[in-house]
Amino acid sequence: MPKLTRDEMEEFLTTGSKILKLGTLTEDTYPYVNPLWYTYENDVFLVAGRSKALWVNHIKRNTKTSLCIDTYIAPYTRVIAETDAEILDAEWTGDWEHWAHRYLGEKEGHQYYEDTKHMPRVLVQLTPKKLSTWAGPGWHPRYQE
Repeated sequence: MPKLTRDEMEEFLTTGSKILKLGTLTEDTYPYVNPLWYTYENDVFLVAGRSKALWVNHIKRNTKTSLCIDTYIAPYTRVIAETDAEILDAEWTGDWEHWAHRYLGEKEGHQYYEDTKHMPRVLVQLTPKKLSTWAGPGWHPRYQE
């Protein structure tokens, strides 16, 4: 169960159509996990959501978040992070077409982008404060007796 190297982590986070699971806290401090499209650039994660999304409102109250990006097929790989969230733009209509292509494919992604690009989104930056990675089968030595 080795850690990913920096290059392996970059490749894992920037290829394929893996979903970021974002953990926020509700008003009653219950964990709330929401699956999101993301991009990883310059050591931070960027996500975008509708202004009325629950997770966006959670971040407005508490910027401490966590995330998990993982695979479902062996050999399992994951990146887990504790992050500080920052709303960069509350009415973002920037260029996110590459996100749509990543998750929907070129043709369908282009159409989705064209159909919805005028709809403002909330652009959120997630800056990792603590990050861990894991790849492959086996147990970490700390779990072995």
